[in-house]
Amino acid sequence: MVDIKGAVGAWNAKMRDTAADEVRRGTRFGRTFLMAVPATVMVGLLGVGMSEGLLAANFMVVNKPFAIKSDQLEGAGFAALLHDRLVDNGATGTSKATARAGFKSAKLDGLCGVVHETIATLPYTLKITAGEPVNGTPDATAEINASDLILEATAVNAANSNFADLYLGKSADDVKMGVTPLDGGTPGNFGLEAGTVKITNLDASAYTVELIGSIGLPGLNLTILPGTVSC
Repeated sequence: MVDIKGAVGAWNAKMRDTAADEVRRGTRFGRTFLMAVPATVMVGLLGVGMSEGLLAANFMVVNKPFAIKSDQLEGAGFAALLHDRLVDNGATGTSKATARAGFKSAKLDGLCGVVHETIATLPYTLKITAGEPVNGTPDATAEINASDLILEATAVNAANSNFADLYLGKSADDVKMGVTPLDGGTPGNFGLEAGTVKITNLDASAYTVELIGSIGLPGLNLTILPGTVSC
């Protein structure tokens, strides 16, 4: 027969001895919490939705641009226009001229994005990567596929770009990504359309990446790093 009373008594004695030895056991919640704060704040600053390598929401950083790079981007149904963007949320918000560019479909050879923030006076970087490493050398196979992708940027640099079926000077309120209108244009402002576009070594300073459709991101990795890190 099992001596239940004796077993309970022995367990109680062991617990009292453990409590008396003043050795800390279990999870150190204070340290864990402090380590989690930067990651929680950084992700909270973004509008990001991810599930199984699929990014199906807008990516934006309020009031400041972030860097986005790809070794190569090939798109179809390209449209672009000049756009005035409100860059702060207060009643005294100011406008900044941006280039708003959209792709009905796009293939990217690697993707790297970095956001720099200061939290509690310390610098942190949110780094997002997917597909092949972005190293300045385009690969023959583009792994990332996107539909209805819109980029709004203050600066776009590339080693080379090629456009086909280019239409310059179209009214900004009437440009389309294939059959889909690119919103945000003011009547009479400059706009353009192209059937296809190929850009190598894309390096943009962007305020938003908008996804009316979706983008598949193989090998998606989102990392919070201390300090100021670049792609």
